Amino acid sequence: MRRHSDHGDEVETDPTDAWQNALAGEHAAVYAYALLAGRLPAGSAVQRQAANAFVLHRKRRDELMARLVRDGQTPVEPDPAYEIGTIDGTADARRLAQSIEAGLCRSWLAVVGVTSGDDRAYAAAALTESATSLLAWGGRPSALPGTT
Repeated sequence: MRRHSDHGDEVETDPTDAWQNALAGEHAAVYAYALLAGRLPAGSAVQRQAANAFVLHRKRRDELMARLVRDGQTPVEPDPAYEIGTIDGTADARRLAQSIEAGLCRSWLAVVGVTSGDDRAYAAAALTESATSLLAWGGRPSALPGTT
């Protein structure tokens, strides 16, 4: 994947690679939220939050895969498993969800930076949703989500 660096920070410069990186992040989110929803206390608020996040990210993943296929690309496959650490309770679940959403903010910001029109609007909406989810999971607010 082509990247550009002015200040030591890598920035995605290829739109297809940016979309593929966002898809890889959505694959990881689907995996993580499915796992969380199954490990958290049934019927708890945090379990419902994880289940709702699973549905949102699965929908976004499926939309991204369809978009890439429509554009003649082969969507990146999900990893067979992802390293998520130990999940012993709500605090661990929040830590994982914050990490997932922060990573997605970075991925979606990269897509925003290399697209225009409807594609940029879609990516900006996804960035906004991930930034909002990050806050809902207890993450810190940021003036520019995805830049840290």
